[in-house]
Amino acid sequence: MAIIFVTGLSGVGKSSVLKQLEREGYNVVDTDYGYIKVVKNGEIEERVWDEEKITQMIEKHKKSHLFMSGCYSNQSKFYDYFDNVVLLKAELKVMIDRINNRTSHNYGKSPEEKAEVIDSYKNVLPLLENSAGVIIDTTNSGINIICRRLIELL
Repeated sequence: MAIIFVTGLSGVGKSSVLKQLEREGYNVVDTDYGYIKVVKNGEIEERVWDEEKITQMIEKHKKSHLFMSGCYSNQSKFYDYFDNVVLLKAELKVMIDRINNRTSHNYGKSPEEKAEVIDSYKNVLPLLENSAGVIIDTTNSGINIICRRLIELL
């Protein structure tokens, strides 16, 4: 059984892809919900994976296929548990348009969060590209095409 980890910056389609895979009957976990804790790095608060919860979730799904998603600074600690690390990426303008138009949540809409997204595009995306086994550009690809590519990895 395979665990496919889908990562990428805000606005690339992670949540949409997971929702479609779930509709198709696959096990999915969006780690943005219920698997995060806030830690302090000096005066800065950072949202990271709750490593105990992530470990428990991985153990629970060892005998079934699982697609999970997230993008957190400590995710690489778990890469050995995944059969594939897949980076979804898109052009910055497309990401911003998707963020502005989404209704599922408001992250990225405030000026401060938009600046975070732009900074992550410049500074975090290259790191994600270097650590991903598979990269899928979602700029001009529909959800169904992306889902087919992910399912092929099982």
